[in-house]
Amino acid sequence: MTKAEHIAYWTETAADDWADVQRTIGAGAYVHGLFFAHLVIEKLSKAHWVKDNENNQPPRIHHIGRLWQDTRLAPTPAQENLGNRLNEYQLEGRYPDYVTRLRTRTTAAFTALFIQEIDTLRLWLLSSLP
Repeated sequence: MTKAEHIAYWTETAADDWADVQRTIGAGAYVHGLFFAHLVIEKLSKAHWVKDNENNQPPRIHHIGRLWQDTRLAPTPAQENLGNRLNEYQLEGRYPDYVTRLRTRTTAAFTALFIQEIDTLRLWLLSSLP
């Protein structure tokens, strides 16, 4: 695959996952929805990683900030903070006790505000991709 095809792969699968975010949160599964939201931002970050590096295979990591370190992205402190907060949800399906703790604070109101912030970040990441 070409570099452009790799980038398209990451952006297209992120778009599919964004639809899953909407469906999952709409069904009241807020923690799972934020897991998918993290996946969207992770995939768009990997598209940037591919764009900004010679190699077309991004590292197999999930930490958004670490992915950004090897790109030309210049996130604001608020965007970095949002990425760090979102990282908490990438563990969602892996450790049941962790999910229980997340569910206590991941209310409908919390999720609605968080998704607005994530959508702004998503659009920022998309704005500088081919």
